[in-house]
Amino acid sequence: MTETQRSAPPPIAHGSIINDRYEIRQSLGKGGMGEVFLAYDRATQEPVALKIVREESRMPGDDEALRQELLHARSVSNPNVCRVHDLAPSAYGPILVMEHITGQTLHTHIRRKKAQGGYTSDEFRRIASDICSGVAAIHAQGLVHGDLKPGNVMVTTNPDGTFGKAIVLDFGFAKERARASARRPGAPPDGGTPNYMAPERIRSGGASQEDDLYALGLTLWEMWTCRVPDPGYKPRAKTMRQQIMFDVPAGLSVDEIKQVFRCLSDDATSRVPARHLRFFNPAALTTNPVQVPRERLDPGPPPGRSASAAFQAGQQSLLSTFATNAPEFVGELIALDQPTLTIGRRSDADIVVPEATVSGTHASLKWAAGSWTIDDQASTNGTYVEHTYERKKNVSLMHGGEVQFGELRLKLVSFGKDTPGHKRARAYLGRRDGLTGLLTREQLLRAVDDEAQFSEWVEQPLTVARYELRGPNRLVSDRPTILEMLAFRRAATRVIELTDMLLLSLLAVTAGRSGPLRFAVTMVGPAQQEARNLVEQIVGQVQGMLPEGLDLVASIARFETGMNVRTLVDP
Repeated sequence: MTETQRSAPPPIAHGSIINDRYEIRQSLGKGGMGEVFLAYDRATQEPVALKIVREESRMPGDDEALRQELLHARSVSNPNVCRVHDLAPSAYGPILVMEHITGQTLHTHIRRKKAQGGYTSDEFRRIASDICSGVAAIHAQGLVHGDLKPGNVMVTTNPDGTFGKAIVLDFGFAKERARASARRPGAPPDGGTPNYMAPERIRSGGASQEDDLYALGLTLWEMWTCRVPDPGYKPRAKTMRQQIMFDVPAGLSVDEIKQVFRCLSDDATSRVPARHLRFFNPAALTTNPVQVPRERLDPGPPPGRSASAAFQAGQQSLLSTFATNAPEFVGELIALDQPTLTIGRRSDADIVVPEATVSGTHASLKWAAGSWTIDDQASTNGTYVEHTYERKKNVSLMHGGEVQFGELRLKLVSFGKDTPGHKRARAYLGRRDGLTGLLTREQLLRAVDDEAQFSEWVEQPLTVARYELRGPNRLVSDRPTILEMLAFRRAATRVIELTDMLLLSLLAVTAGRSGPLRFAVTMVGPAQQEARNLVEQIVGQVQGMLPEGLDLVASIARFETGMNVRTLVDP
C-alpha cells in the first residue's frame, strides 16, 4: 500500500464525521468546484450546509476565493442572502460552513411550476422582490455576485408546504475564481455562466454590478418563459408574448414589466439598480412621487458636527450645474478655501466665473456654523433660490442646496475635485440638463427610442406629451429670460411628479428637454384619450404655479411602428 493510499481519507457518506464536529446526513448536490452536503453541527446542534472543494477539482487561487466568499458573505446582512458561518481546513479540502436552507433551487422550482401551468403574478412578485432585495444588499456593500442565475437562488418551503422566501447563494466565488478559470481552454469568461451574462461581459469579460442586473433580468425572464436562455440570447428581439410559455405578465403592471425589459438592455447604463426594482400592484397602494426612484445629482455626505464648530478649507465646494453662456464651465468645481469670499466676473473677485450674466462682483459668501450666507452686491441680473421668482438680497445656502447668479447655477457639495463624487456629478451633467434635471435632447431621443422598443415588446401604446412654456418674450426672442428659466424649471419638475403620481408609476417617467422652453414626457400603457385627459389635468394644475403672463401648453403624439422618434419629440 502506497503512502497516498494510507493517508487518503475515507469517502464521504452518511454518518461521516468531519473535523470531529460535522456529521454528514446527505449530499445536496455537486458542481464544478466540489460538493455540498447537509450536515449536523454537534457544537451548535443545528443543521448546516458544507461546501467542500475536493482536491481533484481545486484550482490555483481557490483557497483565497473561498476566504473572500466568507468575508463577502459576512459583510452582507439580509434575509434574502445566504449566511456563511465559517471557513475551515479538513482532510477533504477546505470547507465552507453555510446556513442550511430547506427548499429547492429556483431552477428546479421553475421546472415544477412549468408542469403546473407557470407562476401566478403574485408568486412571481414575491420571488422577484426577494431576489432583488438580496442582490441590492450585495451591491450596497460594493460587491458583485458574478454568477447570478436560477441555480444560485434557493426557494424555501414553510413547514406547511407553502412558499417561504427566495435566498441568493454563492456570490463572489465565481468572480474570485475568474483569473484561473479564464486561462483554461474553453472555460467561460470570468468564471460565471455564459447563459446569463450581459453582452459586454461575453465580449470583454469583467464581472460587474451591471452584469448582475442583466443576469437578474434573465432570471426573471426565465420565470416567465420556463426555459434556460442560450448564451448571448436577446430576449428583447421578439415581443414578450411571442416568447413566454404562459400568460404570467397579464396581471403585472406595465412598469413591472418595463423593469425587466430595462435590465435586459444592451446599454449597461440603462439597467435599473436592484435597490430600485419593485414588484407589486401599484393600484392597491398610494403612490407618493417622493417614493419614485429618480436619478439625482448627489452632493456627497453632509459635513459632520465638527464642521459647524470651525471652518475647514476645502471641506465644501460649489459645483457649476448650469451656465447659459458658458456651457464648458458646467461640471467645474470651486473649492471654498476661505470663510469669506466674493464671486463675480472681474479678475479681482475671489471666485472668477465666465458666465456673462454674472456681474463683476456679483455676491459675497460668508461661512457660518456649517452653512453659507450669500449677500447680493446689487448685481445686474440678481440672485435666486428654489421655489421663488423674486431676486434675493440675502440667501442661506446649506449642504446640497442650489443658488443661481444671473444664469449660472451652483450647488453646494462636499466632494473635492476629480474625486469619485465629482466624476459621478460630471457624468450626471453629461446626461442631464443642470437647470431642470431633464435628459438632454440627445439622451431624450435615445430614451424615447428605447421606450418605443418597449411599447412594441409589450404591445402597449406609447404616447409622448410635448410641453412648452410660452410668454410675451417668445414673440421677440428665442432666448429665455431668467424669469422664464425659473418658471420652466418649476413647471417641468411638477409635471413629472404629477405624471408619476397619476400613472401610479414604479419607475420615473422618461422625460427630457427638447428645446429652450420645451420638454417631452413619455407614457406607455394609457390609450390616446386617457393620455389626453391626463395631460389636460396636469396642465390645469401646473398653470396656477406660473407667474402672470406665462402659459404652459401641451400636445400629444402617438407612436406608430416605423415612426422616427424625432417626430414624436418635436411638435
